[in-house]
Amino acid sequence: MNARSGVYNESMTLFTAPGQGHAIRYAGQTMRVLAGWGGEPEGFAVIQMTVPARFAGPIPHAHDTFDEAVYVLDGALRVVGDSGTVDASTGSLFVAPRGHRHGFSNPHDTPAQVLGLWSPAHLGLAFMRDIGQALPPTGPPDPDAVSEIYHRHASRLLPD
Repeated sequence: MNARSGVYNESMTLFTAPGQGHAIRYAGQTMRVLAGWGGEPEGFAVIQMTVPARFAGPIPHAHDTFDEAVYVLDGALRVVGDSGTVDASTGSLFVAPRGHRHGFSNPHDTPAQVLGLWSPAHLGLAFMRDIGQALPPTGPPDPDAVSEIYHRHASRLLPD
């Protein structure tokens, strides 16, 4: 076990203890990488994060090189997809395959807890690391600041 990260990997087993995992900042919050950091496993990444109350979210977008999914553990998000907007409450899963427009926000007064999944891991985590630094916890993101990040990660901004 790596005491610093709380990650145990023997043979093909990966275990991340509660509150452990590599930390990434996302919209002013600490996001924990539960799987996928450092290529363990290389096929997908899993994170746990808090989406702040009143979070405007990223500008709707599409990723051309990785798939993304978000599972709502607690609270609710507003999700934008190819076919419209829906509210995703506890227990909801939304999936954005490569090339599909998506985005989310938390217009509610309480934070939401989510699991995020990306495949392949290294592409999704590199994007999350970079965009997480640029997204403010409150208010809309600066389109000019995030545009370069999206472009660098083979993603496209697709606002309304």
